Parts: sequence; C-alpha cells; structure tokens
Amino acid sequence: MPIIGTAGHVDHGKSTLVEALTGRDPDRWAEEKERGLTIDLGFAWTEIDGMDVGFVDVPGHERFIKNMLAGVGAVDCALLVVAADSGWMPQTEEHAAVLHLLEAHSGVIALTRIDLVDHDTLELATLEVLDEIEGTVLEGWPVVPVSAVTGTGMNDLATALATALGTAPDLSTGPLRMWIDRAFTVSGSGVVVTGTVAQGSMTTGDQIEILPQGQTDKIRGLHHHDEDIGRAQAGSRTAINLQSTRLEDAQRGNLVCTPGSIGVSGRFLALINAARSFDGVPQRGAFHVHIGTAHSPATIRRLHDTNKYLVTLEEPLPVAMGDRIILRDAGRRSVVGGGRVLDPQSPRRVPESALAPLESALSSSPNEMANALLTVRGVAAIPEIFKATGGGTPSTGLRSGDTILSDVAVADIESRAESIVESYHADHPLRPGIPSPELATQIGTELHILDAVIANSEAIRASKGAVHLATFEGTLMPDQEAEWLSVQASLESSFDVPRMSAIDLPDELLHALIRRGDLIQITPDLVFTRSQTEDIHARLTDLPSEFSVAQFRDEFGMTRRQAVPTLEWLDRTGWTRRSGDVRTVRR
Repeated sequence: MPIIGTAGHVDHGKSTLVEALTGRDPDRWAEEKERGLTIDLGFAWTEIDGMDVGFVDVPGHERFIKNMLAGVGAVDCALLVVAADSGWMPQTEEHAAVLHLLEAHSGVIALTRIDLVDHDTLELATLEVLDEIEGTVLEGWPVVPVSAVTGTGMNDLATALATALGTAPDLSTGPLRMWIDRAFTVSGSGVVVTGTVAQGSMTTGDQIEILPQGQTDKIRGLHHHDEDIGRAQAGSRTAINLQSTRLEDAQRGNLVCTPGSIGVSGRFLALINAARSFDGVPQRGAFHVHIGTAHSPATIRRLHDTNKYLVTLEEPLPVAMGDRIILRDAGRRSVVGGGRVLDPQSPRRVPESALAPLESALSSSPNEMANALLTVRGVAAIPEIFKATGGGTPSTGLRSGDTILSDVAVADIESRAESIVESYHADHPLRPGIPSPELATQIGTELHILDAVIANSEAIRASKGAVHLATFEGTLMPDQEAEWLSVQASLESSFDVPRMSAIDLPDELLHALIRRGDLIQITPDLVFTRSQTEDIHARLTDLPSEFSVAQFRDEFGMTRRQAVPTLEWLDRTGWTRRSGDVRTVRR
C-alpha cells in the first residue's frame, strides 16, 4: 500500500482534508482534538482510483517539528497543504524545505479552504504558491484548489494523488527496514510496534533485529489497517507483534531490520546542503540530526570547503550509505540543512579524493555503492560493506575470506611487496626469500591479505613460507661454487660424514645447497650429497633380504649415529620397511 504524507502550517486543514478523503479522523489523542492541532503522527487509509492508500498526517506546529520529520521519511507521495485564506506561512516554508532537502520525488499541493475566499484571493494564493516552490523539487507539482467542507475539488485532488503515486519507486526488494514511530503493549499479545515499511518485506515468523540496541526477536504477528496479515512489504503501514521484546527495548526512533543488514554509527560523512532560507549551513548551532523517526544531538565539521561534513552523533544511530538526513538547529528553531549519508563509518580524517566517488554513487544500486565504498576504503570486511550500503556487495576487487581489497589496494600491496622482496634478495642472495610474516609486518597488512595478493600476482611467489620474485633462482657465485666443490669432494670420500654443524661452509650456503638439491637433509644435523644418497639406494640390493642396523652400518662404513637416522629416512621415503629389529628392501 502506498503512503501519502501530509505537510503544512498549523491549522491549514491537513487533518480535516485527510478525514474528508478517508472518512477517518487521523487525530489519535484527546489533547489533539481539544486543541484543534495535530501534535503526533496520525494515520488513516482509504481507496483512491482502485488503489489502497495510507495517509500519515504530520503535525504543523513549530513545537512538533520533530514528529513531522519522523513522518515524512518513508512516504511515497507528499501532500503539502496551504490554506488559501492564509497563504504561505513559516511552517509551510519549513515543511517545504524538508521535502526539498529529502528530495521528495512526487507530490501534490492542496490549496485548502477555498470556500472562505473569493476568486481573486484564490488566484493570488495560487500565484504565491507557484512563486514559493520555484527552484525546488516541488516545482511542477500540481496545485489543486479544494474545500473539505463543500467537497469542491476533492475528486481532482484524488486524481492528482493517484497520478503522483504512479511514479513511486518499488522498494520491496533488499533487506527489511522499518522505523518505529509507535510502541505499546496489547493485553494478551505483548509488545506491538508500528511504522511504515521503508524497504524490503517481512512475514510472520521472520527473525528481526532492533537497532541501535542490537536485540533480535521473532515476529509473532503482523497487522495492517485493522486486519491480520501474513506478509508486509515496502510502503505498507504495519504493526508488528513481537515475541519477546520488552516495551522499554523498542521505542520510537528504533529501526526494525533484517539481522546484520545495517550498522550503527556515531560518526558519518554526509553531503549536506543548506535550507534555502540560509546562505549556507551554519558552522555552529545546537544541531540535531534526523534519520527516519530517530534523531540525535550532533556536531558537524565542514571538509575541504565543500558541502561535505563529518557528523558526530551524541547517540549512535542505524545509518547506511544513501540515507537521507535532516539537520535542525534547536537554538534557531529551524531546519538548516539536509542531505545524504556518504560513508556511515567514516574515519576522522577524510581525504578530498574520497568525496567524488562516494557522491557519484549515491543514486546507484547498493552493489554500485559497495564498489564506491571499497574504492575509498581500499581494504574492507565484506559484512561491513554489506551493512554500510544496506545490502550491497562489491562486484570488483580481490577477496580473502571475509575481506575484500580494491584493485588499487591490491596493486599497492603488490608493488610494495615486490620492492621489499627485491631488496631482500640483494641483501640475502642465498636465502629463498623473505618470510611471509616479516613481509606482512613491513607492509602493514594482515598475513592472509598478503597471501591473497601473492596468489594473484605474476611478479612474486611464495614457497614454503618464503616470498621471492618469480624470476629469482638463488644462483651461487663462482667462488661459492668452488668452495662447495672442495667440500663436496671431502664429504663423498666416506659415508662417515661430519655433523652438518661441523661442515666447513656458511649456514646460508649450506641451506642454499639443500634447496638446490646438492645436499639431502636426513635429520636437522645430518646431510649426504645427492650422489651419496643415489649410491645408498643403488647398494640396498647388496644387503641380505633381511638386515639389521649393524649390517647396514657396516655395509656403508657409517657410525650408528648416521646409520639409524638414515634407515629411518629410507623407511619414510618408501625404500625400506621395518619389522621389529630387521628391515627389508621395498624397491
């Protein structure tokens, strides 16, 4: 069901007009009826042009502007009411400013109480309205003269509203979002919260989350305009019967949403334009930020001499990229600006280069918003991007578990890694490469991110925990080769080789020879040359079909210190099989 939200100055006939359209009085409180003005949100519904339509009647009195802001955030069509006998008034201007700052996409202007004015006054009132809306999003909205008392123009108003509703976007897909505007208990049922579903849908039995407190619950039942329903979707005026939530844990200003679909933030980056009655957004004031039915005291800081501001909330609120906000100054008692959220989890320092990509993605899909946010952040957790964009997932970038990197971030990490590895090879030419944890620390990234970048790279490789250039071979210098040949001849003169720690070669050269395959490491302190191990394999058949450690030792002229680990190595590599105290040759 599409929702129409009324707006306008106090006592210009909004509630009377809604009652004339629907046959229902939207004023809920006795105080409202006694005082003749709406102090809280009122609700009514009817059928227009074969379409079920709901009305949110918002207060017009200046003191109740916060309730007005709570009511206009999730409407499909705005109905701005201006009395022909009074004309454009202060709260008319403020409500029109809110609609303009929220970029209300469709609406109708009702020029009411025409039964109280003559033709010339009506014409002047119409011209005044057209002049006031020039240059705003309201320009082009039809102005319909009506009288709720005589019924004049009411059919024309209904037709204009039906036409305006036809342009409302479909928001029934995506995660659920519904701002609570009322919360109460029903005997025998428990806590009930009401609101207008702003996005997505829900069914009885669904799990929901209530933010900012983060409490989860189950939907016991759904109610829509005096009827039990099994499903509610975007645009539907809905009451939710919660299963276990207490009344103090669900209040106006809370958000009902799909669990894990949106985050809570105390600081965000926003595009804020000044209300047209101000030359610019004031730099100082007793500011309150309004999002949905929620609001919080806030401070703002202008960035880079632009219309971008860092907003810090006194009370963290649920917020996502693209959300529309209104900035009101309690001291000036006026709406001073409004706009949209660019980054719901903004750092304190925001580079100017981050502003344009975020702003250009504001009117895009959640996935495109996610791409823009990833471009700015470089490295981000996918669930956080999902919550920050109200359900978006980047379509580009490199993934590592729940983390995703932008193409620029990948290129930067790869370039820095290549430079560090190249320097490491120059300083340690015989080592296989720099250990992965050491490289990750030098770059300042997590090891799993580095591993993902290396796996995606053609310039660098990782082998056994060491990162090296793809072209690196670790070639020995001529003097090192000569040194090795001298030691090799000494080693191969007998199988009674010295301990590895006693071999007269530098440690790095020894390990380089092991990696190259010139030396075969049997144990941490025992090595043979490659030709010695080939000789051992070849001479196994000279042994008896079953032989002991002593027989093996004597055959090769080893000590027991060398024979026992060598036989264990032969067992591990499948050349021999041990049975008790004897062994047999397997191949």
